[in-house]
Amino acid sequence: MKRTTYMRSLLIVTIFLISCNRSIVKQPHYENQIGDTPFNAYLDTDDFKFCDPTNVLHKRSLVTYKGGTRAFEQQLIKNYNYKLSYEPYSGYFIIRFAVNCSDQAGRYRMETLDVNFNPSKHPTEFQEHILSTVKELKGWRHAFYQGKDYDCYKFITIKIINGQIQKT
Repeated sequence: MKRTTYMRSLLIVTIFLISCNRSIVKQPHYENQIGDTPFNAYLDTDDFKFCDPTNVLHKRSLVTYKGGTRAFEQQLIKNYNYKLSYEPYSGYFIIRFAVNCSDQAGRYRMETLDVNFNPSKHPTEFQEHILSTVKELKGWRHAFYQGKDYDCYKFITIKIINGQIQKT
């Protein structure tokens, strides 16, 4: 009888201890630059500066191009130099950059996707040409929101079919 009572007590204590075992849930850690593009000495130039790095607006639709979307597309296509070696490539180049309150663009970052929106790799020379073509565009206009000038981010997607830029 004592043995049965002892076994029950041991079982209850074991169940209690097992149920007390809490899983440690790792809390997400957010960097202070979430959503921002920090300076990278390998990618960025020293001449681009935010006017107010503590107050960068994340309303990318407020960044415009002088003359509108049509002018942006025309200038992009005009600056693009098609090469026969680009023909095998189709997909998307997604380029993110910042425009400061002085209408200067910088901090360019790029991702490439295939036609099914999967990450892809294109030849380095092709990627560099697309990025330099975008960097040549000088008609960006910073965000103006609720009566104030802001630094802001912009995303553009460039669709490529058989090595040719397609209008958006």
